Amino acid sequence: MSQPVDGPHDPMDTPFPLQPYRPSTELDPELRQRALKRLAQRKEFVQHLSIYGIIMALLVGIWLVSGMGYFWPIWPMMGWGVGVASHGLTLRMDREPTEAEIAEEAARLRRRLGRPDHPED
Repeated sequence: MSQPVDGPHDPMDTPFPLQPYRPSTELDPELRQRALKRLAQRKEFVQHLSIYGIIMALLVGIWLVSGMGYFWPIWPMMGWGVGVASHGLTLRMDREPTEAEIAEEAARLRRRLGRPDHPED
């Protein structure tokens, strides 16, 4: 008795050998490198944010112990907070440049270096 055409079948009956699973990043090394770089950047940001939180808590603790007068920890909080916020924003701005942007930058460099617009000129 034969099996139906659309029914289950034994994978060993196929003419092609089974291939081991390969993640898509293994097939595209450039994408893998970019993903690893992004993961490292995120890790650095989390470390930066954690250190910020610990130091700010320490400064508030010093303020509490020293009599709670003028809330001076606000100044390092705001100053360093700008740095933490800009670090976080850089993670959102990571994108590939367009071909038009690349061409525009190349033209700018050619003009600055005094090279002709077309290499064959």
